Parts: sequence; structure tokens; C-alpha cells
Amino acid sequence: MLLCRIQFDQFPTYFWVTGHILAGIFSVWLLLRQRPLPDWLFFTAMIILTGLMRLPVFVFNHELDPDESQVLAQGMTLAIDPILYRSVDPTTGGPLTSYLLAGLARLGFALHFHLAHVLGWALTLLSLFWVYKAACMLRLKTTAQWALLPFMAFTCFIQLPDFVSLYSEVTSMVLLSAGLWFLARWSSAKAFTHPELILFGLLLGLLPLCKIQVLPMASVLGVFAFIQLFLFQRSNAIRYGAVLAGSVLAVWGMWCLFLWKNNVLDDFGLFYLKANFQYKDALSATNTRSPLLNFFRLPWVIIRGDSGFEWLFLPFCLLTFLFVFFFIYRKKNLYRLSADSYFWAMLLAYLLMADVAITRTGSFYDHYDHFLFLPFVLFISWFLKHLPAWSRWVVLGTQAAFLVVLLHNISIGQPTNAYPHTARKEDISNRKVADALLKYAKKGNYLAVWGWSCSFYVYAQMPQAVNENHTTRSALPQPLQPVYLERYLHDLKRTQPPLFVDAIGEKAIWINDRAQFGHERFPALARYIAEHYTLKEELEDVRIYVRNVRGNP
Repeated sequence: MLLCRIQFDQFPTYFWVTGHILAGIFSVWLLLRQRPLPDWLFFTAMIILTGLMRLPVFVFNHELDPDESQVLAQGMTLAIDPILYRSVDPTTGGPLTSYLLAGLARLGFALHFHLAHVLGWALTLLSLFWVYKAACMLRLKTTAQWALLPFMAFTCFIQLPDFVSLYSEVTSMVLLSAGLWFLARWSSAKAFTHPELILFGLLLGLLPLCKIQVLPMASVLGVFAFIQLFLFQRSNAIRYGAVLAGSVLAVWGMWCLFLWKNNVLDDFGLFYLKANFQYKDALSATNTRSPLLNFFRLPWVIIRGDSGFEWLFLPFCLLTFLFVFFFIYRKKNLYRLSADSYFWAMLLAYLLMADVAITRTGSFYDHYDHFLFLPFVLFISWFLKHLPAWSRWVVLGTQAAFLVVLLHNISIGQPTNAYPHTARKEDISNRKVADALLKYAKKGNYLAVWGWSCSFYVYAQMPQAVNENHTTRSALPQPLQPVYLERYLHDLKRTQPPLFVDAIGEKAIWINDRAQFGHERFPALARYIAEHYTLKEELEDVRIYVRNVRGNP
């Protein structure tokens, strides 16, 4: 495989400088043009530039983030047993990303980290393509290409795992951007067709299955679609509304029927709806600040952060300030905002709901900021249309910031590549464990891991034997812990994995106190493991148990 032959060290200075020169030339050329580029040429350039600069991530065949291993293991398992909540509990992530990976596995793709890194990039570009087409529907083609330049620079030069890993937020972005395209089309055409309404309804119905956290944004899209029906097709609003609502209900009707036929409908209600909302509430309860305060703190958190997203936030803030300044002090131009004003009111509501989704728990995980990509692109496109021509140069601020950071790191001898070809200590450790596992079982066998070490599934290419592959909800005290523990034990009896791994130790993620969270601290689980498994090896603070040949479940 070609990717395996490409290598980067910690200081690929010429690579980064060349990338900045190419991206800079393209950006300046685009800003100086009188007309926008053809779509095919513009996106070909984006794909080539961002794909080239993502190569250090693409060739890094190790875990970037624990969530990445988690979803890869889920996809691997669903490819064998596609019944959700019988084989896989996607927890807060939603099943759609896992099913996408399962589909790729059935097509013959190996679910390793290379694939996840490329897929995360491809889905990000796909969502940006759809939001660009939405801007074109609103007659913003030229400024939309300018607005995408900060996102091109961000995609090229960001290295934080939260923005280069495969997350369910990225899958959600694709559906959300397609939904925005439909709304932009209807705002422009003032007309609807039945196929469009059906497709939009299907997208809307699928969104909660991407990630439950997108519900606030999905509700904005749905409500605005019905408002558009009332505004533009009042005489047919009921008929069109019935088609739209029926499409959403059809998705959920088929989904619930699928779950019911496989006797897991109650599990879906318990583990995806009740447990996830309860989990989010528990996270919120640990935060001393009120949700309202967190809502208003988001800009400050982004600016104070060190994720790199602040450099994408920079042009949005500057252009917002310029837009407000010009239209407060030049009121004669306000009439120009009347076109498509309902759409922009909707987009403001969408932005506010994205803030709610990001801040509700108070955790402020950086990958939640993906939800801001789409409204930022559209608002920047709109602002640039109404601002003086010189304002378009603000969009170069993102790349300029990354260039300054690069030059600073070079000057002080700081590594400029977080993903060199030499494996990190934790990667070597996890690979050792995976190699040890394959001494006692083979690829494709079920594996049960107690503790959050999902990379073992990916390195060993062994599907998960239990629903909850990171076991945090089984191990940590919370109201539904007994239910999760009971299901974990039931899964062990159902799949009878040849290997059980207790990964609770100093190197483990989150739950690493063996005295408190080791499997022997849970009586029913401890008895089952003692009766049916034998400890064969302990390495890297991980215990490997092999199933007794004559053990009975």
C-alpha cells in the first residue's frame, strides 16, 4: 500500500513550508480574480491541497483518539452481527457512523486507522461541498469560495486529534449540510417537489441516529422547513407538510420495526435515549457553572483554547464585527439585507442551537466545534457580499496564524509534526498487547476487554464480544450500572470469546485504578471469569485470560 511507504519525521519543515506556499498562492490568486472558479476546479484544488497536507495523518496507522478505536471496533463487529444493541452499543455516538464502517468492511476494506483518518477528511470535505452548494443557491458563489479558504487552511494545517480523527460529529455534518442545501434551494426557488421533501425528511429522520447531540440543530432545520412551506406554498402547505412529516416518521417506523423484529427495541429506548440523556445530565451536574453561563462562555473558551480552532474563529469574529459596524453606521444600506432574510434568521437560530449542543454539559470538547463549521461558512459568505471589497483579505487570517505558529515552532526547535513514522510509547505498548492476543486466538475471533482500551480490537482485528466496548458505564458508579453489568455478563455468555482482557491499570484511559475497577471487584463478573477463563499472561499492565477449552457458559 502506497500510504505505508510514505514517512514523516517530527520536523518536516520543507513539507510544511511548501504547503503554505501552495495554499497561499492559490488563496491570493482566488481573491484577486474577478470571477469565481468553476466548481470542479475549485474543489479539485481543495482536495489536492488538503489531501497533500493531511498526509502525515493519513500514514499514521495508530490511534489518534480513543473514540476512533471505539467506532472502528463497532464497525468491525456490526459487519459480522448487524443487530444493534445485540452486538454493539454506540453510546452517545449514534449507530450511523458504525454502520458506515460496517458497510465498508463488507465491501472488503480493512478497518484500520489509515481508513479512519482518510474517511474523517473525506466526510469533512463532503460537508463543506454541500454547504458551499447551499451558498451558491443563495447567489453567494464568489464569496462562498472566499469563505472556504479559512476552512481549507484549517484542514491543511490543523494537527489536533479532535479535528483529524473520525468522529460521529463529522458524519452528522454531512447530513446537516445537505439539509441546509435543501433549505437554501427552497428559499431561492420558493417552490417544492415531492422527491425533495421526501429526501429532506429522510435526512432529518437519520440525524438523531448520527449523534443524539445534533437534535437541537435538526429541530431548527425541521421547523424552518415547515415555516417555508407556510410562507411559499400556503395553499399546499398541509399536503407538502404531510409528505415531509411522513418521510421522517417512515425512517423511524422502519428503524423501530427493525429493532422490534430483533428484540432490541426496548434496549434502544433504554441505552440510547434514557441512558444517554442521563449521562449528559450527570456530566452537567459535575459542572459548577450554569448552562446559561456556559452558553455565553463559548467564544471565550474558544479564544482561550489552544486547539487551533481559534484561528478559524478569528476571521468569523472579525467579519462579524465589520458587518455590524458597517450596518449600524451606514443605515442606508440595510435594505440590501431583505433578500432571503428568513434563511439568515434560521441560520442564526441554528448557530445558537449549536452553541447549546456544545456547551450543555460544560465539557467543551474540541471536536464539538465541528458543529460551528457550517454556519460559519454561510455567514462569512454573506458578510463578504455586503462588506467593502478589501474585507475579503481577512479570510487569509487563518493560514497566516498557522504560518506564524509554524515559524515559531521552527525557531525554538519544537516538533512541527505530531504524527511521525516512529510509534509513540503508548502505540508500542498497545501493539505488544495485540501481538500477545494473537498468540492465543486469531483475527476475526471475538475479544472482550474490561476497561477503555479499544485499540486492542483494531490492532488485533478482533470484533468486540460485548456491547459496551469501553466499559466505562459498567465500571463507574451511576444509576444504570447494574443494568450495564448484567448486560456485559450476558454478552460474555452469548459470544463466549476465546479471550478476556482486563486492561485496568496505570496506562488505561479514565478508569485505571485496578483496586477499585478491576474485574475482580465485581462479584458476578469475577465468578464467571474465574470459572471459565485462565490467566495466561500479564504485560504492559494488562492481564490476558484464555477461555478454558471445556468451560461451559
